[in-house]
Parts: sequence; structure tokens; C-alpha cells
Amino acid sequence: MKILAVESSGATLSIAVSENSDIVIEYFYNAGKIHSDVLVPLIEKIIKDAKWELKDIDKFAVSCGPGSFTGIRIAMATIKTLAQALNKPVVSVDTLEILRAQLNIKGIKTVPAIDALRNEVYMKEKNNIVIVPIELFVKKLKKYKNNVLIIGNAVNVYNKILSKELGKFSVSLQVSLLFPKAQTLALMAEKMEGLSYKDIEPFYGRKSWAEEKQK
Repeated sequence: MKILAVESSGATLSIAVSENSDIVIEYFYNAGKIHSDVLVPLIEKIIKDAKWELKDIDKFAVSCGPGSFTGIRIAMATIKTLAQALNKPVVSVDTLEILRAQLNIKGIKTVPAIDALRNEVYMKEKNNIVIVPIELFVKKLKKYKNNVLIIGNAVNVYNKILSKELGKFSVSLQVSLLFPKAQTLALMAEKMEGLSYKDIEPFYGRKSWAEEKQK
């Protein structure tokens, strides 16, 4: 099975192609929110470098958020258009689940967390995505102090309070492991049932600043 996966829910952008559970190529960029300029050219490039054609792809995969409104919207629109044109299924996975799948250390509590702005973070509670104040987030994890690792850009934004309340170990992951990766998404998609492009939707979590100001 050939899969093309796109993850652009934050400041980073990654694209990967996999075949039968092996990553063929992945491109990863941590260069700011350049998604609208480079996503389509990078898809064309990765298909060419893999010596595939678009029609060879059996399934698409995309991160549905939460994260950057612009990045989520661009990726979802692009993948849905390709899936519709080629009549291929799509797997949509939330960003926190991708982060959780990237790291599993026996005996260590690993918690994905994404900055939601306003001193709040996105986190998972019983498989539901919720927004909580950073103070409540650390309170929920206080019992795991010195035995918990935070995965996601919340580490960069709230490093001081996380380190103080949960221990320095909680923010010790190297930077490259803090971002969701398309290669992880591609491998997850291998085991998931694809849906019609009509049945996948972005998850924004909340309205944008612009929308709230208009209201």
C-alpha cells in the first residue's frame, strides 16, 4: 500500500510517503508558516523523488489539528482535493494523537500538549481534545513529577512553569521530537480505515482571534 501523508498543523511542515509500512521519503521543514507557498510543490517533488505517480497512491493521510488555523486549512483542502480527483480514501488524525504515537517509553508518562495561546494548552482527556489553562495542566500532572515527558510545542512556550512544577525531565526532549511528523502519520494510516474526502473535517478547537473580534 502506498500512502502520502501531510502534517502542517503548526509552524513546521512535513510530508512523507510510505509503502507497506516502510517510509520511502520524508521532507521536514521547521521554517515558519510557509505552508501555502510550498505544500503543493513539495507534494509534486516527493512523488517524483519516490518515482511514483499521483495515481499510484492508495491512501492519503492528513493531520486535522488542533494547531495553526492556516496550516490545518491548507493541508486539509489540498489532500481533500487530491482524494476527490483520484477517488482515493483519506485518513485524518488529530495532532495530539500523532505526537503520542511518536514516543512510547516504558515506565514514563508521556503527554502531548499543544499551545492554544492565552496561557492555555490543548491536551487529551479520555480521547477527547480539551483546552485547559496551563496552571490546570500542570496540576493534573503534578503526581508524575520527574517521571513525565511533555511532547509538543507547549514545551517551548511554557518551559519555565513546566520545568518548575513537573521537573526538568518533563521538558528534556530534543527539539526535533517535539513536532508532529508526517512519517508517523503515514505509518498510523497503514492500520486505519480510510474515509471519503467528504467525511473528514478540520479540528480548530476554537474560533480564531479575527473571528472572535468580529463577533
